[in-house]
Amino acid sequence: MTETEQFLATMSERITEAETALHQGDATLRLGMWSRTEPLTLFGAATSGVGWAELEPIFEGLGRRFSDCTSYRNEIVAAEARGDLAYVVALEHVTASIDGAEPRAYVLRATTVFRREVGEWRFVHRHGDALTVDSGTLVRRLAEPGPDHSTPRTTLASHTPDAGSPREPSTPGNGLDDFLATALPRQVDTEFAWHQGDLDARLASWSDREPVTLFGAGGACRSGSGEVRALFRRAVTEIVPCRSLDYDLLAAGVDDELAYTVGYEHVSFPPGPVADHTLRVTYLHRREGDEWKIVHRHGDHLQDPGVRAGRRRLTRTAVPERPPTAAR
Repeated sequence: MTETEQFLATMSERITEAETALHQGDATLRLGMWSRTEPLTLFGAATSGVGWAELEPIFEGLGRRFSDCTSYRNEIVAAEARGDLAYVVALEHVTASIDGAEPRAYVLRATTVFRREVGEWRFVHRHGDALTVDSGTLVRRLAEPGPDHSTPRTTLASHTPDAGSPREPSTPGNGLDDFLATALPRQVDTEFAWHQGDLDARLASWSDREPVTLFGAGGACRSGSGEVRALFRRAVTEIVPCRSLDYDLLAAGVDDELAYTVGYEHVSFPPGPVADHTLRVTYLHRREGDEWKIVHRHGDHLQDPGVRAGRRRLTRTAVPERPPTAAR
């Protein structure tokens, strides 16, 4: 049995049990499966949070608002476990009641990152957003204060954790500094080049080894390197070159062969038909030989009223063309 198969054998049923209970109105199992050791981040379908002090009341509030869950299915699109990091890319199919209304069905795209701590897999990041327009309508209801809301195709390669002290995004000596110094700038360079219409740079930075997946900001869901690359080749023809791209890092973690980043991409365009925008983005990287390759990107448009300051900012700016010099 591979590392990934062992991870799924341990966690798949627990994830389904915890999420079903949450949608029945009981957040206990979800709370128990999350780490207490920073960094902890949430890009939720309805709201975002950083750190356990913010995440705990968000999860408790969700538990008070959900009820009458008649079905929950976690459709795993891709998963990997290597060393002490793992991730699951999934479509979550839910039918439940929000604020006591009639139960409705909706689908979320969800990217979840896990860290192994003292032999236990614990959640450290979740990125979820609505897959369909109807799902988005229901999710927006969750973003509004409710009656009892006090706080805000598979490809594979109840316990309460002890409180931990804050720490850097991964344990010392496992290459975090090297990753942030090399792979993170390349991630930002690749996305900036993409927004300049450079297809080759993006293709070179993405892995061609499975699993490879994409949850695009426009709602695209692609599984498999061939599908992802085909989408890139089609989409590049519609790109309007941006003026600048700022990336704010919120959290990162790395082990020997897997790494992840959580942050905001602020994209600015010259005056014209395309508006500036900010995306919430989760990247997953896999070490292949001497290089880190991107294996998953989950992006969606920021819905939160404010943007948090990141741990570090990387800025890329296009050099404007100089006007021709007049002949003398």
